[in-house]
Amino acid sequence: MRYLDWLLNPVTFYSGASLCLLVSLSLFINIKIEMARWRAEVDDREDEKDTGNPELGKLQAELENLRESVSRLEEERFSAPTPAVVDKRTQVIRMHRRGEPVSSIAAALETPPNEIALLLKLHAISQRESKVG
Repeated sequence: MRYLDWLLNPVTFYSGASLCLLVSLSLFINIKIEMARWRAEVDDREDEKDTGNPELGKLQAELENLRESVSRLEEERFSAPTPAVVDKRTQVIRMHRRGEPVSSIAAALETPPNEIALLLKLHAISQRESKVG
């Protein structure tokens, strides 16, 4: 048992812990240095690509213009009411004024009856507000 007493000595424990800490710290620093090298290399390659091909800049500008025009068209498309919805609303109101029931209007327009009822309610509310205002 005497030959293993050096393992239980606190100096041995702290020396081993210090050694592990130093190895971990050196590995961490080496990884950080290597990552910095890779980042610099990638940045250099990107700079070479940007300066090496002048048409790439033109293409990127054109792509950005196309993205802007597509987003503008999407905004216009979703902001304005679609003709089919306006047409359907007009048909519902005309048929209702002729005295047709909601079920026959729904069948004729192939639309759920609750949607027809909602359109009629909204129309009635807008009529009341226009009379008041």
